[in-house]
Amino acid sequence: MKLIDLTHDIKNGMMIYPGDPEISITEGLTHERDYCHVDRLQLNTHVGTHIDAPLHFLPEGKPISAFPVETFLRRGVAIDLRHKKARENITAEDLCSAPLEPGCAAVLVTGWYRCFGAEEYFHHPYLSRDGAEYLVEQGVSIVAVDFLNVDQTNGDAWDAHNILLGNETLIVENLNSTLALDFGKSYLFSFLPLKISGTDGSPIRAIAIEDERSR
Repeated sequence: MKLIDLTHDIKNGMMIYPGDPEISITEGLTHERDYCHVDRLQLNTHVGTHIDAPLHFLPEGKPISAFPVETFLRRGVAIDLRHKKARENITAEDLCSAPLEPGCAAVLVTGWYRCFGAEEYFHHPYLSRDGAEYLVEQGVSIVAVDFLNVDQTNGDAWDAHNILLGNETLIVENLNSTLALDFGKSYLFSFLPLKISGTDGSPIRAIAIEDERSR
């Protein structure tokens, strides 16, 4: 069994979505002053590699804690979208050749994670309305991307978020190291959130597991 870590490090000063609360990791207790070391974390629910629940965009949508744990463990495939350029949309036509099955995870691989921390990262490709509708029609349960936002950052529409979350298709954003995946191969993906009651999303440790069924 092979594990591929698809997660960005969480650290002070890391890139966040424009306008989101800042991150702060500070010492709470120290070995010098106290009996042990304990850090204090101040994070928003969409920091780094994270998952969105319907509540993120829909006032009556489910929080992440409403989904059973098996929701976040899904077989799925990596879809090759490396040809997509800055601010170019990902359409249904781009996705239609992928071997998607009901309940699977669709991992959209552009390689844009390599720009994480740079201004260029904000100019990522994004999922079009018809692309989001196509993934819902295929019964995809989780759409995961290696860029900041399934919609256009600093754009004026939120079609992909509303279509996906409106159909309880969860969204994972800011995947890392996706080019380590083999396109079209079946992986078991783990997108487990923190067990935070009633919230709109959570940071995750995203992992692709290559097992017997992946061969």
